[in-house]
Amino acid sequence: MTDERRGVYPFCAPCTAASEAWGAAELTGPMGGRFYGHHDVCENCGSSVRTLYNTVLWVPVSKAGRYRIIPTGGRSYVARRVIEQPQPPVVRRDPVVVAHPELDATPEYRLAEACWAESEPGQALPHYQAALAEREQVLAADDPATLRVRLRVAQGLLATANYGRAIAWFELIRPQLVAVFGPHHELTRAATEAVTGARLMVGGPRSEALLLTDIVAADIHRLTATDPQLVRDRAALGKALLACGDISDAMEALIQVMRDAVPGHPDTAVYRAALTEACEVAEARGKKRDVQLAGAARQLLSRADAPTST
Repeated sequence: MTDERRGVYPFCAPCTAASEAWGAAELTGPMGGRFYGHHDVCENCGSSVRTLYNTVLWVPVSKAGRYRIIPTGGRSYVARRVIEQPQPPVVRRDPVVVAHPELDATPEYRLAEACWAESEPGQALPHYQAALAEREQVLAADDPATLRVRLRVAQGLLATANYGRAIAWFELIRPQLVAVFGPHHELTRAATEAVTGARLMVGGPRSEALLLTDIVAADIHRLTATDPQLVRDRAALGKALLACGDISDAMEALIQVMRDAVPGHPDTAVYRAALTEACEVAEARGKKRDVQLAGAARQLLSRADAPTST
């Protein structure tokens, strides 16, 4: 995702350096946000700085930050949050001392690292996937050591143009990276930049939802309902549908995710947060069916650890 100006496409290098990727959903409806202003136009990439305001009934009520914006046609745009003050990386949770250092010496992990170092992501990816399976047998999914390999799997999928499944992985691990390492850590920033790049390649929320719909359909035909890949892909589909404004479809997808998720698993906490967000959107600006689905989802979320296959 780097052009000849060495910035994150379509932004130039200076604008990239002075901002960070922004993964916000589409801002529409009576309660959301709206950009105002148009200044500091860049001569290199054409981006301009605009201020985002939180709105209620389309009336601006508070500032939510400044962003570099490049319109991409109609009402669509790409945006990066302006860095007001450089933030040092902050580890939010003390990294766990890995009790199994031998995992870094396994053949699969060594092969993956060698291929990645040689810029061969297609060859590295299956070895990272195998190394991840080994780690998740002995380490938690959100353990710092596991998260580093999960990030490599997501990056490998992106590098091999598996954009839909890459987005699904990044959507899952980015909240975990924030919780463990903080929002400004290099790993968190790498995940945010990568998922933003993947979405630019796909072409926006509607195209993303169509792509993930096909992926989930393929998953259903060959995987069990509780398979982590199907659950992960369906969760990403739900978030994409929510960004498109298809609230009922998003709610149904995310409710199914919670029913099939593993109780007590770190990933389930991410899915719970996604469904909770969808409920808030449905209750704030949804239609009657959306609100009814939100009620059913709230009941599901109120149970102890929520997921159930019944």
